[in-house]
Amino acid sequence: MDRRRVARVTPPAVTTCEHHGEGHAAPAQAGIFAIGEAGRTGSHGMSHLAAIASTLVSVILPVFGLIVIGRLIIRFGIVDRGETKGLTGLIFWVLLPSLLFLSIIGSRTPPRLDVIGTYFAVALPLFALSVLGGIALLRLTIAQAAVFGLNAVFGNTVLLGIPIVGAIWGGAGLAVLLSIIAAHSLLLLPAATVLVELDRGVPRDRLVHTLRDTITGSLKNPIISSIVAATLWNATGLPLPEGLRRMLDLLAQAAPALALISLGASLPVLRRETVGPSVLLAVGIKLAVMPLGMGLAVTLAGIPAPASLIMIVTAALPTGANAFLLAHRSGAMMEVSAATVVVATVLSVATLTGILSAAL
Repeated sequence: MDRRRVARVTPPAVTTCEHHGEGHAAPAQAGIFAIGEAGRTGSHGMSHLAAIASTLVSVILPVFGLIVIGRLIIRFGIVDRGETKGLTGLIFWVLLPSLLFLSIIGSRTPPRLDVIGTYFAVALPLFALSVLGGIALLRLTIAQAAVFGLNAVFGNTVLLGIPIVGAIWGGAGLAVLLSIIAAHSLLLLPAATVLVELDRGVPRDRLVHTLRDTITGSLKNPIISSIVAATLWNATGLPLPEGLRRMLDLLAQAAPALALISLGASLPVLRRETVGPSVLLAVGIKLAVMPLGMGLAVTLAGIPAPASLIMIVTAALPTGANAFLLAHRSGAMMEVSAATVVVATVLSVATLTGILSAAL
């Protein structure tokens, strides 16, 4: 097992794939198969406990260790919480778009429609069931149920998903993840936003306006824009100028580590009284039900590895901050949503360790 490759937080295949093209993504994919072979060939002499320990040391600890560092620099006043806004802006507007642009350019892989279709064949019905369950079982309003549904299915695909997938599967893995990210905000956020507005009794013409603004805002998001820009560049067939490629590569190398530190620094403060049934149920759906459903879906759809494994890991990611942001904008369940983000992130250390140990 090549521990140096797996343990790196920066995705090593970003520049490697640049020289291989669409039909030669083997270096990025070899990482996952090499890990799998290591687990299989040593399965007779190596206990499952050792496999879990290996996953912890190689993947989970480096990733969540950086999240803890982000939390500690706020806790001890090294950086003021208000000062993290500039870091977050740098990450979302410059560093992560550079990483994603290079990943798509390097892999020369078009959007995976089979991945998008299968992933959201699970995510959208689960969102709908969560909303209905919130109304029927938890006695929530429609707006509260919309936030609850988003808490249950909207994963942290950017700040946490990109570093994990990039560290294990490299640029080829990121190309698969980006297919999910591109549709993530364009499908789930508008659906939740419309429900919140319906609960407010917004007129139909204003509802259409709100939906349009939500979708337009998602398309203007630098993460989505970088995916679209790279896809269009690939369509031209032109090589990326070496000077530009090198500059973007330097920016991309800083993205995963700073994204994780920023995630830790921005996590809301958890208060015990907010951890009630709405939090625990949403966390259970996000960390257990969704990855189990995704595992069944990729099996039925016949999606091969490593794409199938990436989809399961993505489904198991903890609740993303966008759920909390919608709660903040709507004024519905802000504290509950914040608690869900924190609890899901903490518990995902165990769930992601188990899933990655079984998969790799």
